[in-house]
Amino acid sequence: MRDAVRTGRQPIAAGFEKLRQHPLSSANYAPRGFAEEIGRNPSVNFGEFDSDASAAYQCALMATITGDMRYSAVAKAIVSGWSASLQRVSGADAVLMAGLGPFKLVNAAEILRHIGELDAQGAANCAAMLKRAILPTIIDFAPYANGNWDTAAIKTMLAVAVFCDDEALFERAPLYYLHGDGDGRLAHYIYDNGQCQESGRDQQHTQLGLAHMGDACQIAWNQGWDLYGAKDNRLLCGFE
Repeated sequence: MRDAVRTGRQPIAAGFEKLRQHPLSSANYAPRGFAEEIGRNPSVNFGEFDSDASAAYQCALMATITGDMRYSAVAKAIVSGWSASLQRVSGADAVLMAGLGPFKLVNAAEILRHIGELDAQGAANCAAMLKRAILPTIIDFAPYANGNWDTAAIKTMLAVAVFCDDEALFERAPLYYLHGDGDGRLAHYIYDNGQCQESGRDQQHTQLGLAHMGDACQIAWNQGWDLYGAKDNRLLCGFE
């Protein structure tokens, strides 16, 4: 991405402009406030956390693509602030609260660590927060809900496992993806004709769930696991 942006190679350079112009990609972004609790249904610091998580991820990307460390300072302030404050996730939709925004936050932390902007203590603080606040909420997935709950939990669990270098946790997520009881199991989410479990709801939720699965497969791929090809390329069938 960095090389394509610097040389103006399309369509990546045009895509980068969309990222750069987004208000959450700003080096002037101010964190919206850190808290001990985040929740969904009822909302508890929901908008504040999700805005900060998105800004952290986008600014971490901006830093590594452009080399401008003003962006990394924003991302680091957000990751460090929430790492120090967050203790729990609440609400009837807690699995979604813990599976959506935190995925962006942990990816931001991973990028910051990779480019040397998050030191060992900062990474340890983030890992401790993920283990105390996020993992307990998603550890058993959401077999009682529509598939997007499961798929959000799967991808976030994988991301946390990689960040924390936790092999047992890492293996838990693909096991559920392939063999779990809920609608997030690959064969339960995408039927053999390509229709998705969320298809009768709306296309936004359908595309979101497929994207979750793509995220999960790419994380696994980066660690040497091929989930893309599972069940005779079932994910591809769903995207088609």
